[in-house]
Parts: sequence; C-alpha cells; structure tokens
Amino acid sequence: MNRGSSTQKLTERRSLREKSRTASAASDCSRPELELRRLQRLMGIGHELKVTWLPGKVEYRYGKQLAEEVRGNMIFVYAESGDEAVELVRHGFLEWLLNQHTRPYRELINLLIMLFEEQQYRGKEKVIESLLNALC
Repeated sequence: MNRGSSTQKLTERRSLREKSRTASAASDCSRPELELRRLQRLMGIGHELKVTWLPGKVEYRYGKQLAEEVRGNMIFVYAESGDEAVELVRHGFLEWLLNQHTRPYRELINLLIMLFEEQQYRGKEKVIESLLNALC
C-alpha cells in the first residue's frame, strides 16, 4: 500500500507540473492578444484589428524573413518568444494605423494604373487590327 501511495503521489505531481506548463503556454499565447486589446483601448481605434501568433512559422517578403506582417485587418506575428511577440504587436498596430491614412492614395494609384493599362490595351488592339487589315 505504501508503494501504491507513493506512485499515486508521483503521478499527481507530474499531472500538476503538466497543468502548470499548459497554463503557462496558454497565458503566453494570449499575450499578443492582450497587448492588442490594450493598444485598442489606449488609442480608441483599431477594434476591428485581430492578431494571430504563429511562433516558428517562416514567411518571406522581398527576400527578407518577416517577424510580423499586417494584411488587411490582421497582424501576423512569427516570433518565438512572448516578449518579442508583444513588441511586434505594437509595431504591427502602428503600421496598421499608418496604413489607414495611406490607403486612399494606394487605391487612387491602383485605379490610375488600371485605367492606363486599359487604354494601352485598347490602343494595342487598334494597331493589331490595322496591321491585320493591311496583311489581308
């Protein structure tokens, strides 16, 4: 009975350690989300913004490895450590905030590019039609 009792105690201690590790990991996972909520309350803006923490995921843009990126209303954080992830949420939040002010300009430029490409296509098609008529 003494042996079974010590085995049970050992099992209970292992279970408690595992629960502690799981709770620690869960609280660490929510750190970027908690920081985002804090920034949203502090600034009074960006409540539509979300964060996804993907520790260890590797993403590249323009040949450089990203630590975080902002796409639309989503901040993706790729850092391993919780402290670094919190810093990157701050960076991503500010990047998103600045993007809100430059979005109209990007949209205007993209519309101008589309208009220019359409005009170029029409002009090219007229030239091709003329050349085809001349060949026949």
